[in-house]
Amino acid sequence: MRRILLIAPKFDPEYSLAFKKTGITPGRVIAGSIMAPLGLTTIAALTPDDWEVTIWDEAARGEITDSTDLGADYSLAAMTAYISHIPRAIELARVFRRRGIPVAIGGPGVSSAPEQCRPEFDVVFLGEAEFTWGLFLKEFKLGRHRSEYRQVERPDLATTPVPRWELLQDDIPRYQMLGVQTTRGCPFDCDFCDVIHLFGRKPRHKLIDTVLKEFTLLQKLGGRRIFLCDDDFIGDYKYAQDLLTEMVGLNRSFDEPLNFTTQCTIDLAKRDTIMKLMADANFQSVFVGVETPRKESLKEVNKLQNMQGDMVENLRKIQSYGLMIKSGLIVGFDSDDKDVFQEHVDLAENANLVEPTARTLKAMPGTPQWMRFQREGRILDVTQVSREFPRAITNITPKQMTLPELMERYEWLTMQLRDWKSFRRRTIRALRDIKYVPEHRRDAKFELPKQARQNGKGRPAWRKNLSWEAKWSILSILFYTWRKRPHMAQYAVTVIAEQLVERSLLSFQHEVIQKLVALYNAGELKPDLDDSVGMIPHDFEKTVAKVMPVIYDRLWAELEYKPAIPEAYVDIMKDFLIRWGKGFQGFEDYHMTYLNELCDRHIERWNQKRAEGKGQVAETAQTLKREQTGHFKFIREVLVAVDQELRGEARLQQAALVQIAGKSA
Repeated sequence: MRRILLIAPKFDPEYSLAFKKTGITPGRVIAGSIMAPLGLTTIAALTPDDWEVTIWDEAARGEITDSTDLGADYSLAAMTAYISHIPRAIELARVFRRRGIPVAIGGPGVSSAPEQCRPEFDVVFLGEAEFTWGLFLKEFKLGRHRSEYRQVERPDLATTPVPRWELLQDDIPRYQMLGVQTTRGCPFDCDFCDVIHLFGRKPRHKLIDTVLKEFTLLQKLGGRRIFLCDDDFIGDYKYAQDLLTEMVGLNRSFDEPLNFTTQCTIDLAKRDTIMKLMADANFQSVFVGVETPRKESLKEVNKLQNMQGDMVENLRKIQSYGLMIKSGLIVGFDSDDKDVFQEHVDLAENANLVEPTARTLKAMPGTPQWMRFQREGRILDVTQVSREFPRAITNITPKQMTLPELMERYEWLTMQLRDWKSFRRRTIRALRDIKYVPEHRRDAKFELPKQARQNGKGRPAWRKNLSWEAKWSILSILFYTWRKRPHMAQYAVTVIAEQLVERSLLSFQHEVIQKLVALYNAGELKPDLDDSVGMIPHDFEKTVAKVMPVIYDRLWAELEYKPAIPEAYVDIMKDFLIRWGKGFQGFEDYHMTYLNELCDRHIERWNQKRAEGKGQVAETAQTLKREQTGHFKFIREVLVAVDQELRGEARLQQAALVQIAGKSA
């Protein structure tokens, strides 16, 4: 039996920096192990039984080096990564390659920036992997696998198996939270968000029975805090309500109930039944992308759902069900001026936001916002500091203030939001305003965080540095919770621990901001230019719809392996847009001639790969039908894949030009 090692690369999140500086280890967090690697347990479940699978999460088990004893010999190493993990993933790939072990990588970060990974990994996965992972393992065993697998189609999550959490059984106590994904995709289209480009706009769901099995397994293995990591848990109201109804009964059946948190849009305030069910199911907090109180800024980024109704009233209504809001706030929109920072403070006070986290605006590759700022030449290369404190670092030149002014006011905002007096006031008011208490609630015991002590003696380091205001705030919140809202006791302890961490981060944040401003003032922040912008013309989705069936007829008639048609579409569209994309206004006869030439070229290439045994795609993939090809959903999936490819090639060309220029100099 062959062995495969699945690795979660370590990336020090902002919280782990605070742990190192303060010695705080809230609850069950050890060495920054905030979230268990759901992606790897899912990949493990998709792996055939003739492979022996081991999972190594660096955040929980320590970093892998050249001298690390892995405990067994492995035929293959594979990892999944977001953009923030890729630098460490590349380091790991080099470690395994030095050992002679092939390395594969996939994940959202790889799909967004494949050009960074191709030279460093033996195999790269783009898109979701339900169809391609099993195919790769089959081809790997035959010794004829490809270097790249792309899945264009969106899989039906109804067939997704229960993740293999038992492979992490010994590590589960190390995590603050365990993840369960019920849905992929988001029905909204905010122009700064890359979710719909990765997972689509139509929510796809797991079977409710499958989700309940996941909860039962995690509870049995000792998990207690569950993060439902859907991009919008209530994106499909009926599904959410049906799932919650089952969750209530299941959680009441456990001797020790699970505690849930998730992400929702502010639309949750319209759904009293769902909020009641969430409280009954033992949700005590939800993340809401509030973004900004300024309507002009919301309109600018197409976050129209936040403009419906009174924002303060909606936020307070959600919290009245005992669903405390972790609010995401953003500054730096084009409509933001210097007054917007006070507006954020006022919003937090008026809505009693207990956990407001402010960030500066960042343009994510592939999003409409990225395209817009690229055309305006306003994207900055901030790689020198972007990993040090990501939430504070913007890669955009602001419109209504200078970058130093933005950073100065941002720092002031974070100080105001984490002021102890303000924190105490907002927290007690939010607890006081809870109107709905679940009938079958369980009054949790106070579980104070374990603390690291200096030399094993004395008080924890963080307690020695607390001001009188901080101590009074902590005692006031705990006493009020014990007297008036005992069912929120665990939440109160958790939010106090997070406040301590956030306060400790402020000095480190200041250092990073000063470094960014110094680079800006010295003229060292250069434009981050993407030559691929403009290759996909505006409204190309509509224009290309009429020729997609024509291409299909060629591919269906001449391509020997029909499930390869979606990938062939990506190849053809990419080459067409490289040649004609910029300035394209509509299909003329010469465009159609060129498309036919591309069909000839790629049909021949795919059939040749098929003959060599290298051109298969996943057997589980459905064969595309002609009527689907002109549909907006399929066209968008193809163009998202094309955009990833175009950006990758543009980056490689830029790097080559820089290298040539360096040699010439």
